[in-house]
Amino acid sequence: MKRILLHWGGAVLVIGMLSTGCETGAVPSNSSLAEQDSLLNMVKGEIAQKKLREQEVENFRRRQLPRNYSEQLKKYFPIIRKYSKRYGMDWRLIISLILKESHFKENARSHVGAMGLMQIMPRTAREITRELDIAYISKDPVENITAGIYHLYKQLQYFPEADPVNQMKLALAAYNCGPARVFDAQDIARFRRQNPNTWEPVRQALQELTSDDWKLHLEVWEQGVPRYGYFYGYNETVNYVDDIFTKYDIMQHMYKFDPNQIDFEGL
Repeated sequence: MKRILLHWGGAVLVIGMLSTGCETGAVPSNSSLAEQDSLLNMVKGEIAQKKLREQEVENFRRRQLPRNYSEQLKKYFPIIRKYSKRYGMDWRLIISLILKESHFKENARSHVGAMGLMQIMPRTAREITRELDIAYISKDPVENITAGIYHLYKQLQYFPEADPVNQMKLALAAYNCGPARVFDAQDIARFRRQNPNTWEPVRQALQELTSDDWKLHLEVWEQGVPRYGYFYGYNETVNYVDDIFTKYDIMQHMYKFDPNQIDFEGL
């Protein structure tokens, strides 16, 4: 009998016991050899996939994380973790959202007036001020994060029948463009007998809320126009959701361990 050993990241992996045919005089069957080759190929594929993922994470660190990322995350991680847990969300997704919204720039301000790390609009800030009794959403980064996570939680409540992944994608779209646009896109999905609680049909329908699609609108709505008006910012919203989930996928591989054990200095 012969052990086949593979070296993976400094560790020795035993993948099987193979008969050499010398001990018994038996010749391995074709099916046995095929199984051995299949096992070897599977392990080699997993190793290659692991190396590819490690390279992807490293590229993400170098190209997409701000230079002060470690410092900013160390500063705001406690509040991110606290409110993510309170509202039942993954803190890694919230970090991905902040990277997308502001790149961890505390004083970020968009051309439409969205403010802070979570890019809260003034009207939304006023609503949350009344609901949470926090008064400095636009000036205090901690309050801005608190408000942003709460606002995302509110968007999730609009899509209770969706599974967790689709619910989050629909909620992120609503966070970006407002729930009304998503509702109109869901109307189109229903008209086509597609599931309005899944992202892909809604993603397509968001692109069909402009005046160019007036013939479709005549069939979907009695008034002949989307209930909440035409929408021309669909590319931004679609790319917004896709980009955050791309970041989130990488974040899940970056932080597979207990958040209490994060090595901030090593980020």
